[in-house]
Amino acid sequence: MKPFTSPIASDLDHFLGHKRSLGFVYGLEERLLGELDKVALRTTGTQLDEALVRRFVTTGCRSSRAHRLSLVRQFARFLAREASGTFVPPRRYLGVRRQRPVLRVLSREEAGRFLCACAALTGRNASPHRQLIHGTALRTLLLTGLRRGKLLALTRTDVDLEDGVLAVHDTKFGKSRYVPVAMDLTRTLRAYDDELDARIPGRNRDAAFFPAADGRHACNPERLYGSFRRVLAIAGIKHGGRGEGPRLHDLRHSFAVLRLLAWYEQDVDLPAKLPLLATYLGHVGLASTEVYLHMTHDLVGEVGRRMQSRFGDIITAEVTP
Repeated sequence: MKPFTSPIASDLDHFLGHKRSLGFVYGLEERLLGELDKVALRTTGTQLDEALVRRFVTTGCRSSRAHRLSLVRQFARFLAREASGTFVPPRRYLGVRRQRPVLRVLSREEAGRFLCACAALTGRNASPHRQLIHGTALRTLLLTGLRRGKLLALTRTDVDLEDGVLAVHDTKFGKSRYVPVAMDLTRTLRAYDDELDARIPGRNRDAAFFPAADGRHACNPERLYGSFRRVLAIAGIKHGGRGEGPRLHDLRHSFAVLRLLAWYEQDVDLPAKLPLLATYLGHVGLASTEVYLHMTHDLVGEVGRRMQSRFGDIITAEVTP
């Protein structure tokens, strides 16, 4: 990334350094701050004022405006601590609103159909290995809850096929972690790696574990999404179209909810288990994990069963008005 050069360059440097000191990677945000720096070069002001904020927020496509506004609000609030005259845009400045994605968590029955469909995914003439690579990648996403980007960034060195451990580097909070996987998935990954070796000779240890057709570079996320849509169709899971879900990221939500469902069925101590789920997902606290925990039809039944087994003797008759 090129250094900031506008009149607010030192402020941008301090803000970026502050965020990274808190553990944030701020990769995309650094690029956006670079765009703010360029906009500042084209204005006559020497500080963050409303004209600069307006011009920055309205630069680029409409879909990016919510992210731009959120970032410049954080930057403005950071500056306002020492410069009281800093313009801090309101949350809905210029009518910009963050559109929350439509979440679609798979039920246990749908998850079973999805996994079967991953194995039934058919290849195409242009890429005869796509069924094997994409089917296994989608299965792994659902069974580990990894983010798509982190899964596709895995190299063969990162995947321990003996002990069943994935080494995930440079996570959202700038850390690395080890993710253990179940033995049945480990066996699947081991068989997948052997089959890919037979199909693509000469793969080295630094090659992508889920490669493109050349066997070296990571597979294309858009093509993986295309396979995801085909798997949903095979599984009979309706898709509402772009923006309506299910999304690839919803597999991470599904993993978290299905894990919670299994713990309810096992009558485990949930307060003791939830920190384990947070650690497994790579979160720094339970607040981040709560975003992934949704009340589904499967979960409602288990919550009701647990409440009935523990407190059913308190209410012994139906109460009528």
